Amino acid sequence: MTIKVQGLLHVAMVTEDIDRLTDFYVGLTGAEVAKRLELTTPRFAEGVGVPGATATTVHLRIPGAQTVLELTQYDRHVRPGDTRAPSNTTGLRHLALAVADIAAAEDELRERGLEVVGGPVEVDAPAAARGVKFLYFRDPDGNLVELIEPPAAPGA
Repeated sequence: MTIKVQGLLHVAMVTEDIDRLTDFYVGLTGAEVAKRLELTTPRFAEGVGVPGATATTVHLRIPGAQTVLELTQYDRHVRPGDTRAPSNTTGLRHLALAVADIAAAEDELRERGLEVVGGPVEVDAPAAARGVKFLYFRDPDGNLVELIEPPAAPGA
């Protein structure tokens, strides 16, 4: 038996500074704050499996995206071993956003002083991905973000 999934609702990032990360994604992508929640009930702590936890969560609606970006700041954090782990580290590794102009996006990232860690490159193989352009950069928390420009040719 399989679980009948009806859609991908959100992708979540935990941060120690929700206002900074909210401002970053709003400023970079034109996202709109869909809601901001103060999560302070015992049911929340029970649901996330962290006794006594409280948090603030912001849901961002990125233009053109169906899935919400959920940012959460807990009252206390557990730090992973390496927040700047490379893209080949096991686990959820990056957020991917579609852009119309990868070169202009790269210029904007560099003007903002953000670390571009790879690309931009244009995919030449396999044939099914040929013409896709992409790059990776890090947000202010060190999370990897991929920008992807689809190929210009229709049907590619």
